[in-house]
Amino acid sequence: MSLATVLIVDDDEDARDSVADMLRDEGFDVRTAGDGFEALERISQQPRPAAMVLDLGMPRMGGREVLDRLQGQGGDLANIPVCVLSGELLDATQLPPGATLAIPKPLLVHRLVQILEWLRTCAAEQAPTPAS
Repeated sequence: MSLATVLIVDDDEDARDSVADMLRDEGFDVRTAGDGFEALERISQQPRPAAMVLDLGMPRMGGREVLDRLQGQGGDLANIPVCVLSGELLDATQLPPGATLAIPKPLLVHRLVQILEWLRTCAAEQAPTPAS
């Protein structure tokens, strides 16, 4: 049984595949998308992702627009935890609305570990609690 379903959204195929492979090896069910349009399509499918790793700078539809659309829809979609990736230096004061974590690119090993730890926390928070 997988830890949780995670959506990885990045137009850089090598980066997307590297993160996806690492997460699969760690027990996550991983879906991928190459841009914001694909991301919104994947999010609408069941099961919905428990978390998303989202590149901000992509052609066609970037990560900020994906976040805007999810926040505009409200409900469960607006509550999906999102880690944004960016070549721009982001800190907690620069997080786009709807994002809970920012990781600068390039994705070095210590940054991949940070994403993995964040996803484990997201999965643990969404795990069903045993009935007493």
